[in-house]
Amino acid sequence: MENIETIGKILGLLIGIVFLVFFEGSETYQWIWFGIIMVTIGIPHGAIDHLLANPRMEKKNLYKFLSKYVLIIAAYLLVWYFFPKTALLLFILMSSFHFGQSHFINDRINNLKSLTYFSLGAFYLCVILWGDFETTAFILENTINLKDWENIGWFIIPVLFSLNTFLLLYIQEKKKVMIWTEMIVLGSVLYLVPLLLGFIIYFGFWHALPSMLIEYQTLKHHLAGNKIISFISSLLPFSLISLVGIAIILGVFSRRMEENELTLIFFILIALISAPHIWFMNIFLVAKKL
Repeated sequence: MENIETIGKILGLLIGIVFLVFFEGSETYQWIWFGIIMVTIGIPHGAIDHLLANPRMEKKNLYKFLSKYVLIIAAYLLVWYFFPKTALLLFILMSSFHFGQSHFINDRINNLKSLTYFSLGAFYLCVILWGDFETTAFILENTINLKDWENIGWFIIPVLFSLNTFLLLYIQEKKKVMIWTEMIVLGSVLYLVPLLLGFIIYFGFWHALPSMLIEYQTLKHHLAGNKIISFISSLLPFSLISLVGIAIILGVFSRRMEENELTLIFFILIALISAPHIWFMNIFLVAKKL
């Protein structure tokens, strides 16, 4: 399983490097990889939260679980509707913690754990957002005016890099060197590629894939027959529901919205389904390490 994660990360880096060398400026290249990664691992990695809570969950308990899931989505949707700036800030904060947590999915941290998660995830998000600041500002212009924020990235990114370097002192040497190297190599690639490609490379291969692998390791003892096929089958129902739902909503809004508005709607939809996933995934990972 560790080999699969390594291969995925190498593929992610190659996707970014190939773009910079051969396809710079190609939106087709970006959208092809965005679609492939989002459909194969991006959405599916969050489609079995109910099984992580209870691999043998009965219908009654499944309905209760889904009710909590939907309530979190509904509450967060209201925040997006009435307080979009607050909702955006919450999404960045939640995502920073959640993404940073993925880097230590198989590792224990005894000191400053939450700060380490948040700081590392925030570093990568800032690299992605400020690396293609023009697109970031374009997408978010109806939510927040970022006109005066462009140069702030030159301060935030080095500060987060330095903070992470300090926090790495508290973890084992091998992991420390790997994460520090990734911050330099991966961070450079993510900064240079466009926002869409940078996001999907990081989201897919540094977050969704490691999460999916730990999900398989946890559930494989409860899977019948061919375990891999059974695992993929368990991902399909809620993956398809999410993908079809997103497609329908984007299709409805596509006729009345500009490109930046439609892109923002897509990321809001991702934020909505991410909110309960982040909550339940954190419960699962914390319990796993007890």
